[in-house]
Amino acid sequence: MKCLSGTFRNHCPGLTETRRDGDHLVLHGSYQMLSYNVKEIADCLSMSPKKVRIIAPYVGGGFGSKLGITHEAVAAAIAAKELQRPVRVVMTRQHVFQTVMRRSETRQRVRLAADATGKLIGLGHEALVSNLPDEDFAEPVTQATEFLYSGENRLLEVKVARISRMTAGSVRAPGEAVGMQVLEAAMDELAEAVGIDPVELRKRNMPDKVPVEGTPYSSRMLAEALDQGASAFGWDQRNAKPCQRREGEWWIGMGMASAARVNMLVDAEARVTLKADGTALVETDQTDIGTGSYAILGQIAGEMLGLPIDRVKVMLGDTSLPAGAGSGGSFGAISTGSAVMRACEDIRKRIAKALDCDAEDLDIKDGVASAGDDSRALTDLLDGKDFAETGSIKPGKTAKDYSQASYGAFFAEVAVNAFTGETRVRRMTGAFGFGRVLNAKTARSQCLGGMVWGIGSALTEELAFDLRDGHLVNHDLAEYHVPAHADVPAIEVILLEERDAAASPLQAKGVGELGICGAAGSIANAIYNACGVRLRSFPMTLDKVIEQLPDPFAKVA
Repeated sequence: MKCLSGTFRNHCPGLTETRRDGDHLVLHGSYQMLSYNVKEIADCLSMSPKKVRIIAPYVGGGFGSKLGITHEAVAAAIAAKELQRPVRVVMTRQHVFQTVMRRSETRQRVRLAADATGKLIGLGHEALVSNLPDEDFAEPVTQATEFLYSGENRLLEVKVARISRMTAGSVRAPGEAVGMQVLEAAMDELAEAVGIDPVELRKRNMPDKVPVEGTPYSSRMLAEALDQGASAFGWDQRNAKPCQRREGEWWIGMGMASAARVNMLVDAEARVTLKADGTALVETDQTDIGTGSYAILGQIAGEMLGLPIDRVKVMLGDTSLPAGAGSGGSFGAISTGSAVMRACEDIRKRIAKALDCDAEDLDIKDGVASAGDDSRALTDLLDGKDFAETGSIKPGKTAKDYSQASYGAFFAEVAVNAFTGETRVRRMTGAFGFGRVLNAKTARSQCLGGMVWGIGSALTEELAFDLRDGHLVNHDLAEYHVPAHADVPAIEVILLEERDAAASPLQAKGVGELGICGAAGSIANAIYNACGVRLRSFPMTLDKVIEQLPDPFAKVA
């Protein structure tokens, strides 16, 4: 199977401001990874990182475009030095499209070999991606293919074409976002060829250990996601053959796909202060790109220290604070959250000592510490002093000993116009397992947002370049089409609670990117089930669909 794809999704028109305080630089901007960004801007300007401060308390949407320092920050810093006054750089929408990172287009070839029972015996996934001549990043298209399904005979390969276009880099769920939609479309073709239900085919090909490597999985809720998602969606009502259901001028069909995204824990620090007045302060340069970092870190501290959330203040996005994980790779909450947890554990030990008990016997609730029959208000135990501790986390042996990933399943129903080829997604269901759910509301929002992006990837989002000079042609939202409210149907998100002790001290895994990984594949498979059009090029725009549509006046078989 061959497939083309290429998408772009980045932040709004941007605002960056810098000022010089003597030989120090203060940068106000919208960045995701502050502890790395400080080093980048310092390197660009031949400065010591200790003389650079970045402030980004509210980032807005990032999706990878704000992982690194880009042109506008360097330009503002140079101008501020020359002018000796604050400088603000404002980017228009067109500037943003032309200057920040894009996701690479891909050309993929998938080959699947199975026996009569549908058991995979061979799996090939090859991809061609692009980037500038001197860039190291290559879209890791086969990242999930390595561990998702069985098949002892394997060929996984990514090649990079060196071209002169905008820099290709990490965009939400690099690798899986583009690789899984193609793999899952190929799995649907295999299911049809061997005459097995697509859900059952995937369940039959779930290995006990990572193929070839033999690494055990830390946890794996793919089967549960497939079963619960299918039940909630009503998958048993699907017609096995295409072109079986028609409502007026619309063909109706269902499709599904698996979801998977690697889990990563990275270095992070956070300082927690239990103040003498019985409030708590959490401080770290961790950023919040709309994923709920403020809420989650506050919840962790509040739960650990027995305080209601309104008595916990969280300060983020300032490099004068301890270095958090940053927002990228779905590792922010579990990494910086684990650092907050460690700091709170040390504070609990100090509280236990003040109460003259063991930390294991300590219970704190509503600002009161208890052990046995002894209960005292935290304000009394603190005796006018603040308890401050800095917690840290680093990846340990479990990062190498286990294959760690979050899993899920998508189910989509689409309507395809029998005359125009227009596709409308009518409803979607996603079921996801990603360890402990730290905050159900923010987790659901992340999954839902990823599924919306999956609709765009499947149907509308595509970069168009001028082949003469490499410039982007559709560099605004009039020509680069993201899903609007009218394009997004009722979406159901099912969160599957589990605990994964190997993934993080919080027993949680990353969720921010999981919701996009494979979502477009479920829509592609639903299009085929609806009207029999099997496309191998994303996005599946109506001009591509209409070429293969069956006779609109033919009766339903």
